[in-house]
Amino acid sequence: MALSKLEELIAVYSKVAAVIEVRGLKDRYGVYGTFKTRHGKPYLIIEKDQPETDKQVILTEEFMHFLHSVGVILDKDNLMQRKQELQARHLTYKAIISMDDLLRCYEMGLQSPYEIANELDLPEDFLKNAIEYFKTQLGEYSQYKGYDVVISDTINFYKSGSAKTM
Repeated sequence: MALSKLEELIAVYSKVAAVIEVRGLKDRYGVYGTFKTRHGKPYLIIEKDQPETDKQVILTEEFMHFLHSVGVILDKDNLMQRKQELQARHLTYKAIISMDDLLRCYEMGLQSPYEIANELDLPEDFLKNAIEYFKTQLGEYSQYKGYDVVISDTINFYKSGSAKTM
């Protein structure tokens, strides 16, 4: 039996950090995930009562914090901490969604964010935020594998005079 995406992520991440799911993390601390180090051992802790698609995103972002963040970064008013939070979020977008994924969805005829998020097994809001991030990185117009790519609120691929909107 094939592993789910979440199970695959847990298998990979647990090679370097303990992955723990707990109930009440959001209620007690106001977050869906956190990264902690105790006695030199890293822990990725996520809210158990979340859809699996959300857990994938939360777990990946906490893993990116493990790899790239320094210190406690809970103070949203602290500029350096906000920068670390954004860096982890941006790395999560790149780790979870690739242009190849989006091109594959285009070739399958998927157009709406709902359809694409469903195919990629991701929350729709995460997909929309990732597209916004890609727009800041690639600009509104770019090329990819023989396609002209136009990024606005969606991603449009154009090839040989035909166009489809995603």
